[in-house]
Amino acid sequence: MSIKDRLLAKSGDIGVARPASEEPQSRERDSAPKTGPGQMLAFRQQMLEHTKQVESLKSELEKFDGAQPVRKLDPKLVHRSRWANRHEDSYSDGAFQELREAIKSTQGNVVPIKVRPREDGEYELVFGNRRHHACLVDNLPVLAQIDEQLTDRDLFMQMEHENRERKNPSAWEQGRSYQMALDAGLWPSQNAMASDVGVSQAHVSRSIAAFALPSTLVEAFDSPNDIQFPWVKDLTGLSKLEPRVLAERLRQAKEVTERTPKKVFAALMDDGPREAEAPKAARKNTGLVSVSVSGKDTKVVCKKTVLTEEQQQKLAELVDDFIQAQLGVKPTA
Repeated sequence: MSIKDRLLAKSGDIGVARPASEEPQSRERDSAPKTGPGQMLAFRQQMLEHTKQVESLKSELEKFDGAQPVRKLDPKLVHRSRWANRHEDSYSDGAFQELREAIKSTQGNVVPIKVRPREDGEYELVFGNRRHHACLVDNLPVLAQIDEQLTDRDLFMQMEHENRERKNPSAWEQGRSYQMALDAGLWPSQNAMASDVGVSQAHVSRSIAAFALPSTLVEAFDSPNDIQFPWVKDLTGLSKLEPRVLAERLRQAKEVTERTPKKVFAALMDDGPREAEAPKAARKNTGLVSVSVSGKDTKVVCKKTVLTEEQQQKLAELVDDFIQAQLGVKPTA
């Protein structure tokens, strides 16, 4: 056997290259600490690095502490709250149509609405009724902030504040919402509600008075949303007129051709411009009756006439009926 053959036999596969996958492991084994203290130091270094990573992740999580998830929902899964303060007519005015076009142009609302989960897996609307409705009618996903911890009272207060910062509800809408909240026991009184919501007690009272108006008066307007806060006191007084007088006022309002809220209100209050009445047949003035005004009093004097008690009573009734028909109020003593 040659020297070359003997050397090959003794060296075996020492000249065969190792797989590349084995090299890193070999280097790691070679670089690993060989002594006990060295291994402890290496383990401590690893623990410090892991702790640093954990602290970094905790810091990132703290940025989202208390944050509420925002996601796109099917608008059909979102339902109006029972305290919603928007009448259906709010979805047909020009302002809503402009909002709807803006939302269509962005394929959904950019400013999120707010909802809270229901037990059935769907959602109750907190605020954003008009944005939600725009997405609903155009079958667009609605961007919603989800609050799982909201109480009924919190829901109502957030709805109130958000709506006042956008498009104020009408007097009638506001009154309906306040009355329903009181009926549900969210607050024991108007004063308590006003204090928490951040409005005056007079505002709450007037809003509820608008909602409490008789349906015949509300229906005299083209929409309940036409009723304005400054009119509520007068309309409440109007509702107390005798049925015959009130019916005449309602007839006048119905005949208004230019249906602006102000013109309808003027017709109800009987202080709008009137059409010229047809001339009546000429009547001879006998001069027996004269009428004069002194301060706040109007005097009717029957000249050269002595009336019996029965005739006096009948005359008083005639004048009383005349004043009620013309002024809508009973004469004061």
